[in-house]
Amino acid sequence: MTWIAPGLELLFAVVAATLDENGTLVEANAGFLRIIRVEGREPIGAHATRFFLQPDFATLTRAPAGPDGEIYQGLLTLGEYMGRSRSLRARVWRVGGQLRVLAEYDIDDLERLNDTVIQLNCDYAKAHVELAQTNLRLQQREAQIIIVSLTDQLTGVGNRRKLEQALATEISRANRTGDRLCAVMADLDHFKRVNDTYGHEAGDRVLAAFGELLRLRTRATDIVTRFGGEEFVVLMSHTELDHAVATTERIREALAACCIEPLPDPVTASFGVAELVAAEEGGALLRRIDKALYEAKQAGRNRVVVG
Repeated sequence: MTWIAPGLELLFAVVAATLDENGTLVEANAGFLRIIRVEGREPIGAHATRFFLQPDFATLTRAPAGPDGEIYQGLLTLGEYMGRSRSLRARVWRVGGQLRVLAEYDIDDLERLNDTVIQLNCDYAKAHVELAQTNLRLQQREAQIIIVSLTDQLTGVGNRRKLEQALATEISRANRTGDRLCAVMADLDHFKRVNDTYGHEAGDRVLAAFGELLRLRTRATDIVTRFGGEEFVVLMSHTELDHAVATTERIREALAACCIEPLPDPVTASFGVAELVAAEEGGALLRRIDKALYEAKQAGRNRVVVG
């Protein structure tokens, strides 16, 4: 009849083992095997005295041979001298020339260990959340930096770099889908006269006001950019030429009816409009609307010409 009670061989919190007087392991449950780190191997018959650290096996067996009975009660440290070990509350008996060990983990110690694991899990979860939030802030900051790098700081519309990127993208989309794409170039009339007469601060106000007007009078899908100086370019995707011309006429009329302080008279602009044709590149499209804009200037300014 085995000394280890039914079920003890499966418990890790309970340590049970039987050894002969020489320290040879006769029986052991899973808890004992886990401590001596031979889980998954058959240790029965192995010499196990080295796993008794405090008190050592020699001290336990030093009790004089005599009637069977308890020979030790107290803390028993099991494990490896230079490795993992565990101190347990234990009792040791001598029975029929064998030593029988029964020990259990300190419940307070287990609870402290469990609390530590829980705290570590909480700290890990908190760190994970903080890391995710930091990554999100970095992504948002990176997106803001990209937006700033593509924005004209004076007018708030896209800059020339934005135009170059958007033009390549929209032409590629139009070629792939067959959708219409129109482009508009606008140039403020007599803008040098505004700067010379009223100063560059007034000129900046005019530029900012015109950029705002272009944003308000175009769709959210249209791309408004400052091409340079007093020139602006608008890309209108999914737009036929007639619709682009009508929209441009409304922009021209709105600007001509708008007073911008400190100028006493409205400012006007000239416009060139063109629709992308098959196999046309971005540079060629820009040259066509620039040519149409030049024709509008030559024809008296404040008008729309189709290229």
